[in-house]
Amino acid sequence: MPFVDISLARGKSDQYLASVSETVHDALVAGLNIKPDDNFQLIHQHDPGEIVFNRGFRGGPRSDDWIVFTITDDLDRGERAKRRFYQTLVRLLEERPGVRPADVFVIMTGVPTENFSFAGGVIGTDIEAAESLEAAARASGTRDTYTRAEMTYAVTRLFGNRDRGPILPMLRDDVVLTLPTTLPYGGEFTGPAAFDDFFAKIPGGGAVWKSFDTVVDDVLAADDHVIARLANTAVLKANGKTIVFQNLWLFGVAAGRITSAQLYADTAAATSGTPD
Repeated sequence: MPFVDISLARGKSDQYLASVSETVHDALVAGLNIKPDDNFQLIHQHDPGEIVFNRGFRGGPRSDDWIVFTITDDLDRGERAKRRFYQTLVRLLEERPGVRPADVFVIMTGVPTENFSFAGGVIGTDIEAAESLEAAARASGTRDTYTRAEMTYAVTRLFGNRDRGPILPMLRDDVVLTLPTTLPYGGEFTGPAAFDDFFAKIPGGGAVWKSFDTVVDDVLAADDHVIARLANTAVLKANGKTIVFQNLWLFGVAAGRITSAQLYADTAAATSGTPD
């Protein structure tokens, strides 16, 4: 996801600015294989006293038409791809708006995807994971393993949005779901169908809780597990009492698949309003 800042001297025509904007995007698509609709830019125009540069240092001679492209990217595309992009950019700029190659200055900066939030306060790694999982879903059977970022996203969706879609393909066929036996709905259950059935409804199928709302405090992932810490607000069916409590889910991971899911909960909260 490259973000492009374009800085140049004030006074250029709208047609010139549009051509520069279109050209750098076309060069990114051609040189770095950027998606055509991944196009975000800011154009900054400066008065003469606001642009300071040496006309001959490591290039030039630079003219008053000097233009700077600062590109922030969430991937390191590698030296070969960058060489191709730089050459494509100066060639297209010379052909279209007529920018001299000596006046083209490029700065490329790589930052982690987590440093981007495209909208709605959603971290960039979740967007990237969602796109990857959607692509895998369209090509069924092509994925045998999943990344830590994808599992983090899937677990967040499971508890934050009650969306089971992303996590179900990640489950191994022998996945084991373990709930404390002191819970009215506790026990050990095996297989994706049992997992899906449990998370498809209120815990216990509505026999214990009248309502059950969850907020995800955080999701932490390592090579062999994913941990979700949750804050819950629930209403007991037996007496209508509202209780607030925290619990933790531990997902076991092996070879890029989820092998287990275990709930660590305040079982006293769940049983305080149920009859003996």
